Amino acid sequence: MPLMIDPISPQPSSTRGRFLRALLVEDNEADAELCVRSLKMEGFEVIPDLIQTREEFVERLNSNTYDIILADYGLPGWTGMNALTMLHQMGKDIPFILISGTVGEDIAVECIKKGASDYVLKERLIRLPLVVHRALEERALRDQQRRSEAELRESEERYRELFENANDIVYSHDLDGMVTSFNKAGERITGYTREEVLNRALSKLLEPEAIDRMAEMFNRKLAGSPVTTYEIQLVAKDGRRLVLDINSRLVYKDGTAVGVQGIARDVTERKQAEEQIRRNEAQIRAVLETAMDCIITIDHQGRITEFNPAAEKTFGYSRAEVLGKQLIETIVPCSMRESFVAGIARYLETGEGHILFKHYETTGLRADGTEFPIELSITPHSADGRPQFTAYLRDITERLRAATEREKLIHELQEALTKVKTLSGLLPICAWCKKVRDDQGYWSQIEVYIEQHSEAEFTHGVCPECAKRIYPELQQTRRD
Repeated sequence: MPLMIDPISPQPSSTRGRFLRALLVEDNEADAELCVRSLKMEGFEVIPDLIQTREEFVERLNSNTYDIILADYGLPGWTGMNALTMLHQMGKDIPFILISGTVGEDIAVECIKKGASDYVLKERLIRLPLVVHRALEERALRDQQRRSEAELRESEERYRELFENANDIVYSHDLDGMVTSFNKAGERITGYTREEVLNRALSKLLEPEAIDRMAEMFNRKLAGSPVTTYEIQLVAKDGRRLVLDINSRLVYKDGTAVGVQGIARDVTERKQAEEQIRRNEAQIRAVLETAMDCIITIDHQGRITEFNPAAEKTFGYSRAEVLGKQLIETIVPCSMRESFVAGIARYLETGEGHILFKHYETTGLRADGTEFPIELSITPHSADGRPQFTAYLRDITERLRAATEREKLIHELQEALTKVKTLSGLLPICAWCKKVRDDQGYWSQIEVYIEQHSEAEFTHGVCPECAKRIYPELQQTRRD
């Protein structure tokens, strides 16, 4: 009894109106017509191509595309089995159905083993549409499998390319912490070769606190967190201490966790930069807090973004009161606000400002409404790509008062110097009594005149000559 004789079943509706390009290898045109008619009766739109020789068979397969091959087993000078062998040698995957008048079971089995989709007896051509439909479905499944395999290979190749060429470390380890993959970036960043890392325990490569951190994250993943992100420290082969930002997830096989896959980004330089920024900010804050001058920063819209303690003391506002407020609404006198706004607008438009980088004197406004003199210098700079302005200013009230007092003192001294009395020229003096005549014609004792016309003062005494003349008795007593 022939093998695989299926009961007659209705043709699936999916074949209705389906074009079927069929290569018929048959030396009997009547038999070929019966095959075509059987397929058309079940809804196939058959486009037949009838050949007899092996040369035609090769030529047609090289030049045309077919959906199905229907081959008679016995052909002049060759067989359907020869055609099947040639089909495989040419690397073609076309459903091949053997059509035979009489074929033994052993031949049928051999035919199937060699790759034929099926066989049909000519006396049972009613089975042909079903066999063709099944062969086409099997071909579609094979095509789908090949596409899936190709996509899988392509996906694996892409993964391998990404794995090897990634800038970050890509690694995996099993549940025992044994490293199972390690890419080129890992070698470059850590200094360890792949051979030094693969199949080694993470505990041999990381410090205890890093191992504890990874274990904690592993437990979180087991508890339901799909992905964990955290930082660890790793000592590179050359002794450098690296900071790695880890993003990892569990790897499953048949629904069971078998390991961890992770991406580690070297953030050492970023961390160092952040630390440097923190140090710089601390230094800047120290300068702001201890500066004796006022330091006030505004953004491109004129809003105050910094107001140091010296500014608080000088202007009478607290830092919290003025942050975010317009500078012109706080410390700029009303008479100067219009020119201030115009200057900011001019700089933003042209990049030029006639008062920038210069020291000049102007007026400030305290919280109590009083105006006072200040010395001011403004420096533009950039923050987040936008211009900002920092003003360095000081209250010069005392300096100006001291300058005024100094000028007053100098003026007084100059006036005093002009009033200093001096003696010069000829003095009209009496030859006998030695009185001096002044400009008004009055005669005064010489000592009185000198005291009035200079800063000299007199003390009185008697010289020896006058003593002899005035007190002769003193001289006689001294001789006795």
